[in-house]
Amino acid sequence: MSRKPIVAVTMGDPTGIGPEIILKALSDPAIKKICNPLVLGDWGVLQRASAGKRGVPKLICWDHGQPLLPLLQRRDGFAVCSLSSLSSKESRPGFPVKAGGHAAYRYIYVAAKLALSNVADAIATAPISKSILIDAGYNYPGHTELLADLSRTPECRMMLIGKKLRVVLVTGHVAYCKVPRGLTRDGIRITLELTHKGLRDFFGIARPRIAVAALNPHGGEEGIFGNEEKEIIAPAVKSANKRGMQAHGPFPADSLFHQAARGDYDAVVCMYHDQGLIPLKLHHFFGGVALTLGPPFVRTSVDHGTAYDIAGTGKADESSMREAILLAARLAGQNRKRRRQ
Repeated sequence: MSRKPIVAVTMGDPTGIGPEIILKALSDPAIKKICNPLVLGDWGVLQRASAGKRGVPKLICWDHGQPLLPLLQRRDGFAVCSLSSLSSKESRPGFPVKAGGHAAYRYIYVAAKLALSNVADAIATAPISKSILIDAGYNYPGHTELLADLSRTPECRMMLIGKKLRVVLVTGHVAYCKVPRGLTRDGIRITLELTHKGLRDFFGIARPRIAVAALNPHGGEEGIFGNEEKEIIAPAVKSANKRGMQAHGPFPADSLFHQAARGDYDAVVCMYHDQGLIPLKLHHFFGGVALTLGPPFVRTSVDHGTAYDIAGTGKADESSMREAILLAARLAGQNRKRRRQ
């Protein structure tokens, strides 16, 4: 019998809801059934987050130099690789500090190294604060750009996934006023290629049907409201179709997501962040998952932020974290099967 996939689970910002949602997610027996999670975080923070809570899973601190696989395979608990030693003051829930940004970066850095060296089969990440990460000296607008750099992947995109919708973003964490100038034919075509490949490789869809959202109201209304559709988006769609993809659009976004949610398309390529995230979270506010397209390893994530306002209160919903770990495990398992064939 082959071993279960190892999923490196990063704790995210130590002062956010990451520690809580990881502990809650690991309490679901379904996770231990299909994978061996390895939590990359802070032992002290996790202990403080679990203090006095009922139903919290047992955690086992991995000492460097100790054989890892037997620890991961233990049925009575979950292995933790402690990569920081933050004080109570530095990890106070809801009060982010620069030390937390350094720690969050280290969790992600080690997870990427484990995945690139095939020690971990996949990565699932808890939320980070972009501003704290940058304050700590790591000039990345988010996980996607950081992991692209660490894996030396020139092009990465984010796919957000729910039961009714999959959306992929051409531009990510950029100011709205910068979106139009950030759109290029090549950028949209590459997004379509990554979407097409992701739907085939990860979801087994032989001929993915990809819809493309317009940028402007009414799809530009023949240039009255903007020329991006005619000059940039439509040519990129045409180019993708010439390469054998089944891409459609650009369609006005105000009606497109209704059609996609009822099953007319397998994914929607969106021009900017909120164009895709608003309809996705309308349908999947709880339990949505992000999947990074491009890197040479599987990486999933929650589809929400650090939620400092409820950190430490016990109110955080863990469904997105749970689904991110489960999806990472399933996709990693599929990758291993393909390699054996």
